Amino acid sequence: MTLVWTLVAAIGAVTFAVGLASEDAAHVWAIYLVNVVFWSGLAATGPAIAAMMQLTEARWSPGVRRIALTTSGFLPVSFVLLAVLYAGRAALYHWETAPVPAKAAWLNTPFFWLRTLGGAALLFGVCLAFVSALLRDTVPPDDPGVRRRRNRLAVVLLMLWVVVVSLWGFDLVMSIDPTWYSGLFGGYFVVSTLYTTFCLLAILTVRANARGQASIPPAAIQDVAKLQFALAVMWMYFFWSQYLVIWYGNVPVETRFFVQRFFVQPWNAVAWVVFTVGWLIPFVYLLKRLTGRPPRRHTPLVVVALFGLFAIFLERVFVVFPAVSGDLGLPVGASDVLITAGFLALFILSRRWFFSRYRPVLNLPHTGQH
Repeated sequence: MTLVWTLVAAIGAVTFAVGLASEDAAHVWAIYLVNVVFWSGLAATGPAIAAMMQLTEARWSPGVRRIALTTSGFLPVSFVLLAVLYAGRAALYHWETAPVPAKAAWLNTPFFWLRTLGGAALLFGVCLAFVSALLRDTVPPDDPGVRRRRNRLAVVLLMLWVVVVSLWGFDLVMSIDPTWYSGLFGGYFVVSTLYTTFCLLAILTVRANARGQASIPPAAIQDVAKLQFALAVMWMYFFWSQYLVIWYGNVPVETRFFVQRFFVQPWNAVAWVVFTVGWLIPFVYLLKRLTGRPPRRHTPLVVVALFGLFAIFLERVFVVFPAVSGDLGLPVGASDVLITAGFLALFILSRRWFFSRYRPVLNLPHTGQH
């Protein structure tokens, strides 16, 4: 399978390069940006979840925390992909060619890419340092000095994670349309990224159990489902809070963002798909699941987690594509699928490399150690 995924990644890279030479380069850069922010968010948020568990001394499953760390294998690749994005700045960001005087101090090429790449380098470096600290021992010792060092790293990581991922939302996504703004967008971006990572964590946890890579009890998987449910609710809360303020303000420069997406096809249909698949179905299922004993069959949980991942990816398309150009349609062509499959292949290959190098997941019984 490694050979297969390598071939898929290579095909995705070739498709991307060929697309840049076509007349549809803006479309190609748009799907590239969607994939970069989506997969980079997953990569950086896995260690952030482990840092949350470290600071709260989550004893319910050390195996889940180790699984969360595995997304960090994609971080070096993510940094390179973010750097490549610099080449598409003119196609994506209108202020590159038509500066906005009122925002020139913030939206200018040197400062924009300095904080984007510099922030990513700083966050990724701390993530990898934290991962190294957690994986140094087979079972983390109850040593106060070790715990303090890990806690300090966890605090720095979480602060950087919130700032950098918020800036990805404000800079990489919201600034595509430099005349539209929302003060909540950075927080919304952080929460939606955290939601997708808990969806991914649910899938990876069930898969590690099924493959015998970890011994995670049903109660611990149920805890992951609870967190997934909580973040689904928070994601929709942040969306509604953002929408409500813009709606009752009724300022044209703000409301046109929603008019363009909620009252124009195909984006109106996409909005309903995101709401139904990403929130309504998971909410109903998880609410039912969390009211009884932890089930031992986890296939429905995996399905709703896949729904969440698909919906947030589609939401990134929903936000990015109309902003890049009103002429861009849904990315359902062969090149869009191949480029996205290439990113998926890179993510899978990165996790496989991380597994082979660090062997982070131990097939140990649940002991309550942290």
